[in-house]
Amino acid sequence: MPAPPRRRVLVTGMGVESCAGGTPDELWDALAAGRPAVSALELDEPLPCRVGGVVRGFDPREHLPAAQVRRTSRFQQLLFAAAMKAREDARLRTAPGALYVGTGGGGLDETARLVTTLRESGWTRMNRLGLLRLLPDQAAGLVARELGITGPVQTLSTACASSTDAIGAGLRAVRDGTADIVLVGGVESWLDVPALASFCLLDVLSQRPAEEAASASRPFDRDRDGMVPAEGAAVLVLESERSALRRGATVYGEVLGAASGCDAHHPLAPRPDGAVAARTIGLALADARLEPAAVDLISAHGTATPLNDRAETAAIKRAFGAHARRLAVTAPKSVIGHACGACGVLESVGVLLALREKYVPPTANLHHPDPACDLDCTPLVGRPAPVRVAVKQNFGFGGHNSAVVFGAA
Repeated sequence: MPAPPRRRVLVTGMGVESCAGGTPDELWDALAAGRPAVSALELDEPLPCRVGGVVRGFDPREHLPAAQVRRTSRFQQLLFAAAMKAREDARLRTAPGALYVGTGGGGLDETARLVTTLRESGWTRMNRLGLLRLLPDQAAGLVARELGITGPVQTLSTACASSTDAIGAGLRAVRDGTADIVLVGGVESWLDVPALASFCLLDVLSQRPAEEAASASRPFDRDRDGMVPAEGAAVLVLESERSALRRGATVYGEVLGAASGCDAHHPLAPRPDGAVAARTIGLALADARLEPAAVDLISAHGTATPLNDRAETAAIKRAFGAHARRLAVTAPKSVIGHACGACGVLESVGVLLALREKYVPPTANLHHPDPACDLDCTPLVGRPAPVRVAVKQNFGFGGHNSAVVFGAA
């Protein structure tokens, strides 16, 4: 007997907290214009990293009662705000069936505060709720309690691939019938001194001065000098076609397929040949039941580190063959920096709006392409294009690779 048709998985809501703004449209305006939203960091230590993507003007009291604000940390508050915006955007009136959240560090900043208090004042002066403010799963738990989600509520941590993997988990839950509606999200707030100092020691962050913040993130450019850290959160509502039609929901696009893999190569560096990343892209396309030639747009991981950008270029060439030369590639981190565990969902908002607007956003600051990164990376100026299918890919420390295939509504 033939297999029953798979359930279509549609995106019916979006919520954002980013350095480019607190709405999808504000984020899209920055991406479409190639207008960097990173700025100078206000640090009390002379770190070589001086720029980042800060969510400015965020007031958690607009989303949480004062008592909850005192009990929660910034990463929890950012995710909560994005989730409430996504719920409102989708006009949900019932509890979603599941929630999948990606984060790389959770409450790293809270860990530093607890250690400081312990050393300076003793353990009895530590925040009694400090543990709950730092555990990575607590952001998802906060959202689940507010929305009454009693199905699977899971936090995934695969470094920079975390929330891309969350999309894949949500896709499978809806497609397999586990739930009609799920939330998938990502969050990161790691712009505190200990976290930044740790990344500085790994020599992966841009060291451009504060006055050059707008030009600091330079994916695929020969003059790139590392990634620009950012914070943020984003949440998507994934819904079965039947449920979306019944509710009369607005549809932003469709999640067609997803896959994950691991380089099994190095704790920090990607495989230079891009072989496993290419296989992951191929598996995502197979899951979407599409040939490589069906893809119009790649939303690149594009960290602006020399090793990543070259390995990613190699991976795209392996995955797409001759079609790689016909693809449009865009690097959103040139505009919004690198929000680590949040970047997959945050950048997917840009992908969905690119599909809606039929427009390829530019890669900002790409003045002098690296000869080894010789694909069409849309330097400086975006362009209208009939984009129908796009791949969002993200790669993380530990060799994590993840890719999601989106289709236009």
